[in-house]
Amino acid sequence: MKSKQKVQDAIISRLQSRSGLDLNSLDITTTSVSFDKNMAYATVAFHPKGDTRVNSSMVMKYTLEQRDGKWVVVNVSDSQGHGMAGNHASGSGGLPPGHPPVASGNGQAQ
Repeated sequence: MKSKQKVQDAIISRLQSRSGLDLNSLDITTTSVSFDKNMAYATVAFHPKGDTRVNSSMVMKYTLEQRDGKWVVVNVSDSQGHGMAGNHASGSGGLPPGHPPVASGNGQAQ
């Protein structure tokens, strides 16, 4: 369970099922993953395919929890650590346009 690939697969699966984003038009790269007990912390970079300009990318931080043998996204924040609306982290900012809804503590999407 504690592999970068399994964490990335969980994030991609969530984006595919809930984001409405055209994932075929984006390069999505999990740049780092760390583990602590049943939690995983991933940094993910998004940018348009073929566009390598630094200022065209967006970086998000995902917190995942291992539940029933799979990883589940429980929190999303921007690259500065500001929590997105509907997440456990503090902060009043909303999700970036097109970002999937995130689950609240009870597993329900906001």
